[in-house]
Amino acid sequence: MRAIKSADLQAFRDNKNQWRIKTDDLNAWLRTHPAQCAHTVREESDAHPQHTPAHPNPITQDTLELVRVKAELEAEKTLRATIEVDRDHWRNLAQKLTETSKRKWWRL
Repeated sequence: MRAIKSADLQAFRDNKNQWRIKTDDLNAWLRTHPAQCAHTVREESDAHPQHTPAHPNPITQDTLELVRVKAELEAEKTLRATIEVDRDHWRNLAQKLTETSKRKWWRL
């Protein structure tokens, strides 16, 4: 900001009231003032530090896969039981329809 106010660095404000500096002007200013930009050098650090797990034994991918497979197996068992009940119901209906009952057409 001091360089802009002292007119060492050419800059202008845009419609959003933000300073705009041309790349050539910035590079020229950096060549003539190398010591002033030394404080802007930042140490590269990981933006997302590695998280430590809250649980001492983290759940592995294999454990998650096992839980998923168990849930699928339970769902399949439930579906099979439902289908068997439905099958038995339809079987009973079919047997009732095939039973021949003696009908008395004429009363004697």
